[in-house]
Amino acid sequence: MTSQEIINKVRVIMNEAGEEEELHLLSEDTVKLDVYIDSVIPDAVNLILLLSPIYYINTASSTIDVQNINGAGVIDLPADFLKLVAVKLKEWKRAVFMAYPLNSEEYNIQHNSITRAGVNKPVCVLSYNVSGPTIECFPSGSMEYFSYIKSASTANNKGLDILKETLHLAVCYMCASLVYNIFEMPQIGERMKSIAIDLIPKE
Repeated sequence: MTSQEIINKVRVIMNEAGEEEELHLLSEDTVKLDVYIDSVIPDAVNLILLLSPIYYINTASSTIDVQNINGAGVIDLPADFLKLVAVKLKEWKRAVFMAYPLNSEEYNIQHNSITRAGVNKPVCVLSYNVSGPTIECFPSGSMEYFSYIKSASTANNKGLDILKETLHLAVCYMCASLVYNIFEMPQIGERMKSIAIDLIPKE
């Protein structure tokens, strides 16, 4: 679907919801409402990306350098980074498919030279340095491969090309949810969000 097709579908969804709830949101100026819908498409895409199985997403890869600092392999994240798919350093016995949050207990474990991970069970944590957001890899090493999900916020076509078309209807309902929240209608916004999540394939 194109951005305009998304906008058109969201208007249909909101029109149907408005009839059920006796809402009058669509009495808003048509152009103004279209602008609101268009503006939330990247955010809606990102929310769906974070919730969807990897099989329905066109992932990106990068030959990012690894800086070895105090026993950690530090990766400066690309500007379009949204979520880690997989990272493998050459010295590791296996890949890692998630990065722990900065404020997690795992972060503290990995920053202790006694308790941090080894090559058999490597671990990644999210962090920051002067360059911006990073992923710290334990133990350190040299890059074999790095795969990630791009953010729709910086992508062409509002990120719709990152998603397989199977997920586009879920994006439409998530857009409707975000627009209802803009208009301070959280209850129907939450209902639209629930429908969006239900439309995401589980496998």
